Amino acid sequence: MTEVKRVDVLVIGGGPAGSTTASLLRKYRPNLLVTLVEQAEFPRYHIGESLVLEVNRVLSEVGALDAIEKYGFLKKGGATYVWGADRKPWSFAFAESTGRRPHFKGISDYTYHVERAQFDRILLETARGHGVDVLQPAKFVRSIEEDGRIVGAIIATESGEHVEYRAKFVVDATGRAGVIARHHGTREFDSVLRNVATFGYFRGARLEEAYSGDWEIARICIVSHTHGWIWYIPMEPGVVSVGVITSDKRFKELAAADPERFYRETLAATPETARWLEGAELVDFHSAPRKVMVESDFNYFHDRLHGPGYALVGDAAGFLDPLFTFGVFLSVTGARLLAYALGTMFDGEASEERMLASYQTHMRTYFDSFRAMLYTFYGFNTTKEAFWGETRELVRSQALPDDMSDREAFMATTFGFAVNSMLFHECTQHFGRVSLNRIREMLIGEPGAKEQWNEMGEYYPDALPVGARPKLVAEYRVVPSSVPLDGTGRMIPMARLEFQVPSGRAAHFPRHFYMPEAWAEVLPKMDGSTTLEALIREADAKPSPPYVGQVGAERFLRHAVGSMVAMGIARLSD
Repeated sequence: MTEVKRVDVLVIGGGPAGSTTASLLRKYRPNLLVTLVEQAEFPRYHIGESLVLEVNRVLSEVGALDAIEKYGFLKKGGATYVWGADRKPWSFAFAESTGRRPHFKGISDYTYHVERAQFDRILLETARGHGVDVLQPAKFVRSIEEDGRIVGAIIATESGEHVEYRAKFVVDATGRAGVIARHHGTREFDSVLRNVATFGYFRGARLEEAYSGDWEIARICIVSHTHGWIWYIPMEPGVVSVGVITSDKRFKELAAADPERFYRETLAATPETARWLEGAELVDFHSAPRKVMVESDFNYFHDRLHGPGYALVGDAAGFLDPLFTFGVFLSVTGARLLAYALGTMFDGEASEERMLASYQTHMRTYFDSFRAMLYTFYGFNTTKEAFWGETRELVRSQALPDDMSDREAFMATTFGFAVNSMLFHECTQHFGRVSLNRIREMLIGEPGAKEQWNEMGEYYPDALPVGARPKLVAEYRVVPSSVPLDGTGRMIPMARLEFQVPSGRAAHFPRHFYMPEAWAEVLPKMDGSTTLEALIREADAKPSPPYVGQVGAERFLRHAVGSMVAMGIARLSD
């Protein structure tokens, strides 16, 4: 007879997405029974080695950052590009952003180039330390579905015994395998970014300061070549990970018959890598299955990230081109969002459908925004200054501060500013929310938040006069949604205002805005004929959202409408 076990959440997959989801569920709700199933024994090989700075925030919240620092992974200090009309390198250091904005205190100016076998092991051990029941090695056999809802899974343990796990919720974090994803919805492959990666590891490789820094704190280097581009990732002294990216079409023409030959010839024909790899040896790297590996069809997004009783996270949900090394970033930030959503759902503060719909909306926003950045990069072949300007125009609608340069806009995007950080005033309408710092200060009265905001410099107006007559300048719709409140494990129910971008203003017009639903009901009267004072009186008569506490409609609306005016969503009527 099959043994039956009951848990609150069953997480399938022990990579960064699965471990992070499980860890944060237990961190904020230690009463939850969370079981994680991982098929492979660790350490095991995985590609995806160069992190972006924003990953540090999630690693810190999870409780893994100290262990990762202690392990001694090679430090990553930024990125260098050899791209465009000339071969002169242009570099960005993380320290440029951490040093410029005072509110970025406490975040180091480096992240890591990681050997994923050890990095993933640390994250899994962190989950175990939070009290997650880790089954490893154990194999997912099939899901259990009743009345259209996934209610658990059959798991084969190391001994071969089948155990029936009944769960209130199941998370598919099985990467490209997508053990649940493949039976629910469709994996949508990008029709433009159809690329193939051929990669391996070289021992005896060189670093040049102008391109990669040194072996103490190294930069990833991205180098264009005739048929695509090359990644050059320092892994440990003398060892680099080198990948050649080319289009699916060109790969079939040039490399399908002999990928290793194509790989070696491309590196030898590219002046930069030819210098750096002179005398270096292609080697078996730790647990890598082969010296030369090939991956294809890695640009995709699943059309449904959730359904009754389940959700997809990490690579099971989607993956983007490795050009900006967003792989781990999207996995752990998606996991953080999902853990917040599930925790709020288990608390009974919001419905499963609302929480998961919000999670999917946020993830789709991330992917679409970064994909637009990739399209711009791949389609642009001119000077770096022109490219930075193009990037600035692309993300100007994200309400970046007016004093940000084109170069900083590029850094903000490629460093992964768009999700968790307060980088560049947290004006990240990629994420589609008012400054989280301002929400915290206004809604929960976090000590010091107001002083921190003043230190940064007031981007949004402090408060409009109550006699002002605001007028919305675009059509909009209100969608029930939610946003995460950092450091709490909670998603806050909010109304997501989705604005129709006026013709000719796409590059300068924010698309989303969040505010309490009850107070959003006054928006139809923002027609230029009604004073802010009257709007406040009407909003004040409505029930206050439970998370607002003693903050009233006046304080919120004066700040929120001022923000709308600053971002171009509204203007003041004459």
